[in-house]
Amino acid sequence: MMKKIIILAFVTLALFSTTVIAEVSHVSINQRLFELGGYPKLKINIVSSHKNPNKVQYFLRQSVGEERLVAKPLNQFSVLISGVEDVVDSEAVLVVKEHRINRWREVSVLSIFGGESANSQAVEEVASKPMPAKTQQPVKDSKEIISTRTASTATVKVKIKENCTIGFNGSETLWRIGLRQSNVWGVSTYGAMLAIFDANPRAFRKDSINGLRADAKLQCPSQAILDKYGDAIAAKELYDSMDQPL
Repeated sequence: MMKKIIILAFVTLALFSTTVIAEVSHVSINQRLFELGGYPKLKINIVSSHKNPNKVQYFLRQSVGEERLVAKPLNQFSVLISGVEDVVDSEAVLVVKEHRINRWREVSVLSIFGGESANSQAVEEVASKPMPAKTQQPVKDSKEIISTRTASTATVKVKIKENCTIGFNGSETLWRIGLRQSNVWGVSTYGAMLAIFDANPRAFRKDSINGLRADAKLQCPSQAILDKYGDAIAAKELYDSMDQPL
């Protein structure tokens, strides 16, 4: 009788141990199938003992927020994941979570565009915090006005040319223009689009942010206008509220 009790105790301990140990033993990015500014699409290597693939979830985390990605198993050790939101942050990361002990836990955070990846084994899930958008500083020009401002939580230097215009060939979308100018002005893509709309009211039909005219001549926004849209999260929320069909 005592022998059976001891055996039962060992079996119970073994079963309990398997529930607390991470079942995703390896995850890495095999291939990035998109470029910055496009929809996320990645081929992932994964070694997992989860029999239910829904026990593992993938998220794209960037400065403008976080999106859960759709996963399609390719074989036992690889998965194709994709999303619908454009990736506009060069420091975006892939967050991998697994369901363990009745909660979701982060098991890995992988850099999408290079650099070091941060792995977090057995870390309890916490509320996601937006990362400050990485900014690029244009080459110094003697005719440019240099000013300092705060965008989200990052302090950046922005250089605005006097009486400058924005290149526009009449066929680009406002999103593409905003994506390009965001790197010049040090704001998010949403902030850049709002600043263009604010600075060029006659360039849009029916006062709609979706009504950019093909013959529009776009002027660069002033520093004061850029300051209004420095917060990436607030800019996205405002843009979403204005993004209505004509």
